Amino acid sequence: MKKKTFKKVAVIGCGFIGYSWGVVFARNGLETYMYNRKSPTLDSVKERMGQALKFLADEGMIEEREIEESLNRIHTTDSLEEAVASADYIQECMWEDLPLKQDIFVKLTELAPADVAIGSSCSGLKISDIAANVKNHKERCIVAHPTNPPHLIPFMEISGDAASQEIKDQVFAFMESIGQKPIQCKEVYGYVLNRIQLSLIQEALYLVKEDICNVEAVERALTDGLGLRWAFTGPYGVEELNSANLREGLEKYKDYMIHFFTEEQEKVCDYDQAFIDKCVSGFTPIMEGKSHEEYLKWRDQMVTRTRLLKEKSK
Repeated sequence: MKKKTFKKVAVIGCGFIGYSWGVVFARNGLETYMYNRKSPTLDSVKERMGQALKFLADEGMIEEREIEESLNRIHTTDSLEEAVASADYIQECMWEDLPLKQDIFVKLTELAPADVAIGSSCSGLKISDIAANVKNHKERCIVAHPTNPPHLIPFMEISGDAASQEIKDQVFAFMESIGQKPIQCKEVYGYVLNRIQLSLIQEALYLVKEDICNVEAVERALTDGLGLRWAFTGPYGVEELNSANLREGLEKYKDYMIHFFTEEQEKVCDYDQAFIDKCVSGFTPIMEGKSHEEYLKWRDQMVTRTRLLKEKSK
């Protein structure tokens, strides 16, 4: 694979995902063009990015001098042509709306240089659906799904069965070079992270629906239990730890799990308003006593400190 040099990146959409991607790119030395329709979102995005950079400096992830250096690389525009002209990579971050994404991908493939990869931040849609109306160079259209917010959580997923392997490998290498932790997977709704996450949520619903435990017990099991472990060890690592090795762990797991899962759990998504009321009444709001901004700052501090702890322990 021919090594590509990345100097300019275009971010399409300046919402929660877009501004965060912009921080990732700008702090890694890339000229970063932030595109959005003329709106308060566009007007305020550079200020929000500055706040995110200051947070990174306060938490010890970047040097203080990097704030101004990064801000100098950020350019805002309401011209799609200006944003993508001579871009080396394009990250689409529009709302999770299929017609909207289909429309923007047609425009991007018409305006962008023919060899430039276009990644979508979508969290569940297939890129084959998003790029269905693209006429030329469909092979450079991929899913590049981050974990929100990407400037704090490095995991991201690359997918696209119709995309060329060269493009996927190119974006994989690029993401690694700017500190992200990418994987590649086949095209499937939800990719890897959200399929695991939704399976977990389904089990959480089942436990409450069947009156096995209350909502607070499920929350505590994750935040005070599995969540602490899973920041460092995934499910395959857990199976290895529970046995002499992974092979033995998986052989035991098959027999062990027969006692846990029944056909009833397949019906868990068929719940009514009364069940929703039950969940809401038993849930302590995570933002209780905090504003939305205060909660996000606290959450981001916890995520950042866990990430730094992981990096220091390697």
